[in-house]
Amino acid sequence: MSDLLYGIHPVYEALVGGRRTFKKLYVSKKRETKGIEGLLERAVVQRVPIQYRDPDYFKSLLGGSVHQGVAARVGLYPLVDIGAIVRKAKTDNELPIVLALDGIVDPQNLGSLIRTALAMGIHGIILAKDRSAPLSPSVSKASAGAMEHALIARVPNLVAALKQLKKEGLWTVGAHADSSQRVDKADFDVGLVLVIG
Repeated sequence: MSDLLYGIHPVYEALVGGRRTFKKLYVSKKRETKGIEGLLERAVVQRVPIQYRDPDYFKSLLGGSVHQGVAARVGLYPLVDIGAIVRKAKTDNELPIVLALDGIVDPQNLGSLIRTALAMGIHGIILAKDRSAPLSPSVSKASAGAMEHALIARVPNLVAALKQLKKEGLWTVGAHADSSQRVDKADFDVGLVLVIG
């Protein structure tokens, strides 16, 4: 099984992140897009096979998706377990901060949440197995490639996952649109799980 990533940022960040196996990189013969040089250099260093294709090839491969003349056949996104997220935070000697997403079914929204979570320093993301958008190339594109660096666990039961994290010492908090306190300004002295959805 494989995914077909597309767009400069998702493909580049997947190369940098090193979490996916690259099978092939497709680049348009009409390389009009700026910023592709770094991507090509990294692909060569990592010995990724590169194929140069006519622009029509991308249209047949990706339809109307905005691909910027770049696509890559890669292994599926590597999920982690909840424990890996907590261990990452402890390895970094930080209090764990986890984002739990429930019912986020739109790929654009999921990608935006992943991008924002990484920018805020969240250690990992938990998604419900059901009622959640799949971790697709569209989500990676919407996240501007941030998904390629995120530790993401997909769980069958979000409530059970929250209970497991509570045993690890994390507090569960919810987001509220009318709150007077911004989440990025909050000062917590415990690990926490922020639930959105």
